[in-house]
Amino acid sequence: MTWRQHPLLRAGVLLVLVWLLLNLPTLLGGRILPWDAIDQFYPTVYFNAHSLRHGMAPWWNPHIYAGYPQIADPQGMLFSPLLMAWMMIPSSPGASWFAWGVLLHVLMGGVACLAVLRRMGATSAGALIGAIVFMAGGVAASRLEHVPIVLAYAYAPVVLLALKVFVARPRWSYGLLLGLATGAMLTHLVQLTYLLALMLMAYAIAASAAHWRSYSGRDRLHWLAGSALACLVALAMALPQLLLSYAFVALSNRAELPLEASRVASLDMRAFLTLIVPNALHALRGTYNGPSSGIEAYFYLGALPSLMLCGLGAAWRDRQQRRQLLFFAVVALLATLYMFGLHTPFYGWLYAWLPGIKQFRRPADAAYLLNMAFAFVIGMAASHVDLKSRKTIIWMLGIAIVWLLVASASMRADNARWQPATLSAAIAAAIACWWLRKTERDIRHVLVAMLAVMVIDYRCFSLNGSFNETNDTARAFLRNDAANYLATQLHDTPGALPARIEPVDASVFWDNLVVLRDFQSTQGYNPLRYALYDRWYGARDNGNLPRPSTPFNLDSGSSLTRLLATKYLVRNTSEHAPPWTAPTGYERVFSGSHSEVWRNQAALPRLLTPLQAQVTTSPTPNDFATADFTKLVLLTPRDAADEALARTDQERCVGQVQVQTATATPTHIALNVRTAQAGWLVMSELDFPGWTAEVDATPLRIHRANGMFRAVCVPAGEHTLAFSFHPWNMVADALRRR
Repeated sequence: MTWRQHPLLRAGVLLVLVWLLLNLPTLLGGRILPWDAIDQFYPTVYFNAHSLRHGMAPWWNPHIYAGYPQIADPQGMLFSPLLMAWMMIPSSPGASWFAWGVLLHVLMGGVACLAVLRRMGATSAGALIGAIVFMAGGVAASRLEHVPIVLAYAYAPVVLLALKVFVARPRWSYGLLLGLATGAMLTHLVQLTYLLALMLMAYAIAASAAHWRSYSGRDRLHWLAGSALACLVALAMALPQLLLSYAFVALSNRAELPLEASRVASLDMRAFLTLIVPNALHALRGTYNGPSSGIEAYFYLGALPSLMLCGLGAAWRDRQQRRQLLFFAVVALLATLYMFGLHTPFYGWLYAWLPGIKQFRRPADAAYLLNMAFAFVIGMAASHVDLKSRKTIIWMLGIAIVWLLVASASMRADNARWQPATLSAAIAAAIACWWLRKTERDIRHVLVAMLAVMVIDYRCFSLNGSFNETNDTARAFLRNDAANYLATQLHDTPGALPARIEPVDASVFWDNLVVLRDFQSTQGYNPLRYALYDRWYGARDNGNLPRPSTPFNLDSGSSLTRLLATKYLVRNTSEHAPPWTAPTGYERVFSGSHSEVWRNQAALPRLLTPLQAQVTTSPTPNDFATADFTKLVLLTPRDAADEALARTDQERCVGQVQVQTATATPTHIALNVRTAQAGWLVMSELDFPGWTAEVDATPLRIHRANGMFRAVCVPAGEHTLAFSFHPWNMVADALRRR
């Protein structure tokens, strides 16, 4: 058979064409994925790929929050197989390349959804419509910024397809494929992955039970062997990220979230208004007035796909599809109850007894499950709509015209003009109706006309740029005049560790994008942070929030800021920037088009060699305000064992250490030092589990010093001192503390 004679292949080609049309501005490079995608996730993946290409381990990211365990970030995507392979192809992957990688995952999920629907008995046309809903319906379009969630969502139909193939014909080879697909999905440790895993386990149990009686004895043995192999492979792929993230979460500001934290991301019944009118809650135009956020409460599936639900009754009468419909109806119901969060008792009940829920904060993520359920249900229902019936098609297109006119009329608000371009969806439906009514058309013409209406519908509303497109701010950062100035100042001292910067009221533009310029910052963009750093210095979620303040770090002139070697401060100079008074010791050294740079004259170097040490278990802000850290180190033990050794070293470490050279990679710092007597070396690096010290390849004890930093007692003589980050030491430490 040629491809023209193969209905599934033809449907796949059409699906790729629809994907291209839906995402054309982004795929052509004129636009990129917005918000979190460019501000948080692109720099994260860029750092991973850039480090690996240059032979450096990306376990530790020195560019944000004065150091961050990148390998342990559940949203870090270091273990995401296809995305990392994609990002490793070019030498310097840009934001457009990254967007292609994300959208190719969406296409992969759509193709798998198409194949699954065909296995569920859907027609090629029905499967195609369902796959398009999967790719561009509801939150699949509105939340493209949340890249790790999008990747997990895209893998789900792949896992489901592998599962159906394996259950239909149990073989170890199919079990291996199932394990690989499941493991790839599980490397993205987000809430949706957790929910998808539960859903897919339920589907596996139900499907296996339905086939068990028809299996021969040999099939049952193959099922057991294949299932065991799938579990082992999936676990092997997922376990590193799971263990590393577990270790970091225990040390983080989010070891466990209170139930009340989920209230702001709990949806309610108003969200379902967007199924009918996409701008019902003004998520597209105007000021949003619904639950949670506009991107999380957006459910619009398109006019024609929604009308395809008229075939649901016929699909229910199909015995094969009835079981599938029943399963996804249960999924939709449970997803709805979950995403309503604290608006029903259901979420609180799960929070109390289901392990893992306490680590998440966004019940609205379950809307992806709802969208997936809609995609499969619509695909099966559309298979029973008679596309050969001119009356049926004209009737559906007539309703779609009115529907799309109402949707276009809603694209306005008190503070936003009407968007007349959205009339094109209704016009496209009217042209399709006229064209199909004029002469007799076969099913291929009908399908092409309907696909054209769907594409224009989605481009007018779900993918019109409100949710899924923005300017390339990464490229702008590479050209930013303030960043250019800092590049000349921070990278001009060979053999020394670079100073840090602090962004203040500088927006997310100066958060994670500093990775692209190799700057090291005291802040960043991530909801998950080291609790010790949060407590002492005060890290914020992202640059749109005000500068944090703690008793030890009241302003940018604090001792902690000086100890972090924060030599430069960057702030936004737009008319909307809040008023700011420079602390004592700061001078403005650069004023650019949108930002200005201030130099901290009192910033200390990254390496300090004090002669005295003082052990204190409860330092006060006054201790920090009055201490001269070039001469004194405050040993602030992390535990009783550290305190006992610190008191011993306090007595014997009295020499003056000289640092001759220093070199650093993200996970390794090497120093050539010399001292006549044992003496102290204090580093402005976080005391984080997993970091070890060696002097001439002999282990050296690291003490916690000055609240959150590292200090070592260097023995007399001339030595090579090395600090290295070993992620599995972090895991071992977490397991010991449990």
